[in-house]
Amino acid sequence: LANIPYQIVGGVNFYSRKEVKDLLAYLKTIDNGRDELAVKRIINVPKRGIGATSIAKVTRYAIEQELDFYTALRMAADIPGLGKAAEKIRPFVQFIQLMRSKMEYISLTQLMEEILETTGYVDELEAEGTDEAEARIENINELISKAVAYEEGEENPTLSGFLEEVALVADIDSLDENSDYVVLMTLHSAKGLEFANGYLAGME
Repeated sequence: LANIPYQIVGGVNFYSRKEVKDLLAYLKTIDNGRDELAVKRIINVPKRGIGATSIAKVTRYAIEQELDFYTALRMAADIPGLGKAAEKIRPFVQFIQLMRSKMEYISLTQLMEEILETTGYVDELEAEGTDEAEARIENINELISKAVAYEEGEENPTLSGFLEEVALVADIDSLDENSDYVVLMTLHSAKGLEFANGYLAGME
């Protein structure tokens, strides 16, 4: 790049924390289900008894039938050799479908709170009773606060829009403002460009 030092920013820090990634994976799965990594991340979080062997069978079926992984999960009863694992997958799919059906009627923050309540994610952390668990709960609350801020700042807030903004902010969060280089990033939308410009202006 003409010998000009540069950095391509990538997500680190807050958005790399397990509990944040888990909740975002639920949101991505509810949003469209096409993010295979997101679906696989939370299919057994909290534990549902869905093991690696069952996931591999679903993956193989998806490839053979030219389906995305989540669609294959919805067809678990038809997958040869899956057996009783199909009954363990069914409640997960039903939950995701239920959350999708509610998206039109509840806010993003209500959606996040219902995910946490239904899955018992926070309950498990509270049961640990450790400082680390408490810090994870605080991170979850911080992500919910970001969702509240997004909804308050948007005329027509959507789950997809929030996930786009999160993707951009996750990249910007890795920026070292004291380093002497040009910053390159991928902008996901016009709204993302506006947000990035405001963020960087505040660092001057």
